[in-house]
Amino acid sequence: MNHDPPERESTRSRRHRIGLAARLRNYFLAGVLVTAPVAITFWLVWQVIGFIDARVTPLIPPRWNPETYLPFGIPGTGMIVAVVALTLIGFFAAGYAGRLIMRLGESVVSRVPVVRSIYSWTKQVFETVLSHKPTALNEVVMVEYPCRGVWAIGFITGRTEGEVQDLTAETVYNVFIPATPNPTSGFLLFIPERDVHHLDMTVEEGIKLVISGGIVTPAKLSRRAAGARDARRREVARESEHEKESGRHRLGLVARLRNYFFAGVLVTAPIGITVWLTWEFVSYVDSRVTPFIPPAWNPETYLPFGIPGLGVLLVVSLLTLIGFFAAGLVGRTIVSMSERLLDRMPVIRGVYSAVKQIVETVFQDQSKAFREVVLVQYPRPDSWALGFITGETEGHVQDLTPRQVVNVFLPTTPNPTSGFLLFIPREEITVLSMTVEEGIKMVISGGIVTPPDRRPKRAAASDEPARPGGDDVARIA
Repeated sequence: MNHDPPERESTRSRRHRIGLAARLRNYFLAGVLVTAPVAITFWLVWQVIGFIDARVTPLIPPRWNPETYLPFGIPGTGMIVAVVALTLIGFFAAGYAGRLIMRLGESVVSRVPVVRSIYSWTKQVFETVLSHKPTALNEVVMVEYPCRGVWAIGFITGRTEGEVQDLTAETVYNVFIPATPNPTSGFLLFIPERDVHHLDMTVEEGIKLVISGGIVTPAKLSRRAAGARDARRREVARESEHEKESGRHRLGLVARLRNYFFAGVLVTAPIGITVWLTWEFVSYVDSRVTPFIPPAWNPETYLPFGIPGLGVLLVVSLLTLIGFFAAGLVGRTIVSMSERLLDRMPVIRGVYSAVKQIVETVFQDQSKAFREVVLVQYPRPDSWALGFITGETEGHVQDLTPRQVVNVFLPTTPNPTSGFLLFIPREEITVLSMTVEEGIKMVISGGIVTPPDRRPKRAAASDEPARPGGDDVARIA
């Protein structure tokens, strides 16, 4: 009987152990691959349901709340109530009385300085997404970015309209270029139609590709599948066009309920976001200012309830009194003495000087900081982006450039508080007629919200588009 040498047996057993370890590792990775997506999905859904339940369920009257009679909670009760409430609100807002109430409410909100900007932006975004441009973010494209020969994934948010389209030589698209691994941030660019290459992938697949940094690549469609998909797209487009031309609105019950729900979202979301942001700001200021009010002067000391906005009112009054005092001879003298004292402190004087210069530049009447919206070619020729002029370039930066340049802030999307500072020759900048507020709205929305063309030559040719109102809700419903 033949026996293998001890060295061969040792090698065979070692291979067996390695093979077993590799199989166990593969089984473990397969288990993670199976359970992780399911677990993460259920966790996210559970978090959303819990978040809505925690805020909606306490508003349900006890006699209508089934949890009052049951010894256990019912997950999803708040979400069901929220969906039903939004559907009912949409049904009411689609009627004449609802549209009238909405117009009256918007006329009141439009008179509040800061609140009207927040409400106007959120309403425009929701109206555009839910009604006007259903094709926004429905196409994945590839464009040359940041230079010729280098490609990046983008998402079409709409066809460029208005002033930006007229100032470019050809048809352009609004393309959102997302960042990796956070696709909620990026740049809004205006790319010519000839440079936009449509990809055979869904938006979901495109987002996966961006988030994974190129690790997760979508499967390539067969010619037959791609042909079937393109045929389906053409069929859907023909059906949609036919429905628009015929004007038929014979919808089923489910479709009507869905439209009422979206109309309810369109009504409540801008109001809810505006109220929440305003309340957060007021609460933030109150929590830091109210404790400094002496108890004898604080009305909350004598009242059994708090007064929202007391801190904001005090700050506004105090700043007004300080400005009134600083405008006088005594005030200017004290400010001058204080500045001379701060100039002698090594680190503090640098911080104070920078902050003062920024504030003075922004608030000066003759300052052009964030007063003009411009169109610049970025990051390459035949690609445009929105920017904001922050001032004239001076000092060593201007001396090193062969031409006269200006400071342009190029914001990111949807967070315009970050971006790039560029120094661009004045002759390569096109000043737009849109306001800074409208430009910020367009950047934040990724090109979904397009402001009207306000150039004087357009005034006689066409009337200014009507402001969004309750008719948009009726059109959705």
